[in-house]
Amino acid sequence: RGQMLSLEHGAHIVVGTPGRIMDHLERQHLDLSALNTLVLDEADRILDMGFSADVQQILQAVNKTRQNLLFSATFSEAVKKLANLMLDKPQVVAVDKQNSTADTVSHTVYPVEQKRKRELLSELIGKQNWQQVLVFASTRESCDELVEELNLDGIKSAVVHGDKAQGSRRRALREFTEGKLRVLVATEVDRKSTRLNSSHG
Repeated sequence: RGQMLSLEHGAHIVVGTPGRIMDHLERQHLDLSALNTLVLDEADRILDMGFSADVQQILQAVNKTRQNLLFSATFSEAVKKLANLMLDKPQVVAVDKQNSTADTVSHTVYPVEQKRKRELLSELIGKQNWQQVLVFASTRESCDELVEELNLDGIKSAVVHGDKAQGSRRRALREFTEGKLRVLVATEVDRKSTRLNSSHG
């Protein structure tokens, strides 16, 4: 109801997920027929989350003469298809080649038995003197187990996943970016929602 009342007064800019925008369109709380700029941010995530049909319905509801802007961290075939649908002779701005790795990133593989992975990580952090490490694990349980073992080894660590309270997750992210935590652990599910603004390694 609060959103409906806000929209009744009109707005220069409306920001929302495709699902929520469609909800207001269907309830006739929102009229996009005079829209002059449409921005689709994080297009790859929107498609990954299954909002493709909603996006296409929104495109049909907006003013036909408008400027479209599309932003995406990756440029998959699905995103290309959406770009072709949305954009007319677009100017493409790319920060780097597709699937390229930054010059400052190196990849290393450590063959190890499953049961010794946590032990190896702890050893590497200590021997290599890694000051800040971000780890992604497959399950929330494995995240908790890893953090417990690292803390027992004297490596200050915390976890962020859906079972943790929002305040706890924010505190862990803040302490990691401030350099108070040496290791931050999250699940792959939480990977894209983990936003870090850190000047540390």
